[in-house]
Amino acid sequence: MKNKLLTLSALSILICLTAVSCHKYSGFKHDSSGYYYHYFSCNEKNGQPQTGDFVVVNMGIHTKDTVISPMTQNNMLIDELYKGDIYCALRDMHLGDSATFIFDGPQFYEEFLGMGEYPYGKSPIFVDLKLLKIMPKQDLEKAEERYQEQKKLIRHIEDSLILDYVAEYRIDTKTSGLYCTWNKKGDGPKAEKNQTVQVLLRGRRLDNSVFDNSTDPEHPISFEVGKDQISRGVDAMVQNMCVGDQVTVVFPSSLAFGDKGNEVFQIPPYTPVVYDIELLKIIK
Repeated sequence: MKNKLLTLSALSILICLTAVSCHKYSGFKHDSSGYYYHYFSCNEKNGQPQTGDFVVVNMGIHTKDTVISPMTQNNMLIDELYKGDIYCALRDMHLGDSATFIFDGPQFYEEFLGMGEYPYGKSPIFVDLKLLKIMPKQDLEKAEERYQEQKKLIRHIEDSLILDYVAEYRIDTKTSGLYCTWNKKGDGPKAEKNQTVQVLLRGRRLDNSVFDNSTDPEHPISFEVGKDQISRGVDAMVQNMCVGDQVTVVFPSSLAFGDKGNEVFQIPPYTPVVYDIELLKIIK
């Protein structure tokens, strides 16, 4: 009888512990890999991402009391960094799903975000995820092939684009091999290497749409000439200018944004650009 009572007592304790464990986070279920989850929408008929696929997600990262980072994340799905990490959670989602996941705070912060020591004690991290897009690995490889072909095509026609532009705008002067128009001649000293200068810049595409408008004289751009602190083209052109000069110059991609382009300015690879440059001051 005594043994039966002990067995029943142990069983009761086990049941209580299990109940506490299951309700550690109210409304959340526990995944065997270690994280907790709660789905707000689930689209089981849609596809799920696999390792190597490219995914786009809306992601909000927070503790119970502190917002760490709201973001739209573009990422390639890789094997998990550790058991039960966010990549494991993403592989369980379907396209269009939205859910909140709970991860171990220090481990997520240090290993996934790579942000060093976790500043929120033992608090867990909550990650709100909505899976917006899945690009399968094969489609990604095909897109990369098309991108490389487009880069080759643009590279081949770059010279003709420049010649068409200078012909249309009658730019027939060359300085250091660059097509340019001197809009104003200054009477100040000439800029030289190792000097710090202040300039105003306006960058334009060949359709004359502006992508960089740094023309506020109260906030000029400062850089040291010949020290690769600005684009090669602007640096090279300034070395041919005197204080007060204003010039419009056409730069080939090799002196602008090169074979990578510029995502911020929405400049594709191998794209020539036009800059209006004014040399304001040489700082001695």
